[in-house]
Amino acid sequence: MARAVPFGPCGYAWLVTDTRDQDRLIAGQIAYYRARAREFDAGHHHPTPELARLLSVFRPRGRVVEIACGTGIWTAEILRHPVEALLCIDAAPEMLAIHESRIDDVRVRRERHDVFRWRPAEVFDAAVSAFWLSHVPPSRFAGFWEVLRRALGPQGRVFFIDDDHRAEPTEQLIEGSPVPAVLRTLSNGSEHAAIKSFHHPRRLAAQLSELGWAAEVQSVGDRFLWGIAQPIGISDG
Repeated sequence: MARAVPFGPCGYAWLVTDTRDQDRLIAGQIAYYRARAREFDAGHHHPTPELARLLSVFRPRGRVVEIACGTGIWTAEILRHPVEALLCIDAAPEMLAIHESRIDDVRVRRERHDVFRWRPAEVFDAAVSAFWLSHVPPSRFAGFWEVLRRALGPQGRVFFIDDDHRAEPTEQLIEGSPVPAVLRTLSNGSEHAAIKSFHHPRRLAAQLSELGWAAEVQSVGDRFLWGIAQPIGISDG
């Protein structure tokens, strides 16, 4: 069971009282991306010159982890920067298989993880999350960022880019879902539920501030947001 309650000036947060509903939706989301792997690249996730420029502003370097790396379309952009080692994690083996066929670089290591169960075994200089943050259930938002905090070393930072609140009208919302979710249909006609929180840049920055992150979040293009976040108390050098 779940109910929506006002959260700040721009939207709603979801209070989930039955974690089984969440777990079911997360498992379904993983199944959806496993099924979608071969047609994933037909989506809007590509690093266009405008979006790739934002990653250049962040300039990942050193030891980097890419969260939900998918088929590697953003991995290739990350590797254009002074990256010494890149750990790419994803829950879908089908995505990782395509990733391996696309990305041939000795700096890259791939691991299969459900991001919500992943516990970093090493320390990173940076984390990159492209079109993943909106798939984090609101009740697991704080926990996700705590994992990133533990993953980062001194001067560690996070880059993220995703759909923002302006993309909501383009999606088919699932009414009565225990967490915000949308209906997605694959080319074979199969229908799937995907968790989808449409963040507003100002609201997202405020949420991160409450969790102890210094974050700059901005809109870009006609439906995206991007940001850079660093745990408060870690020097930016």
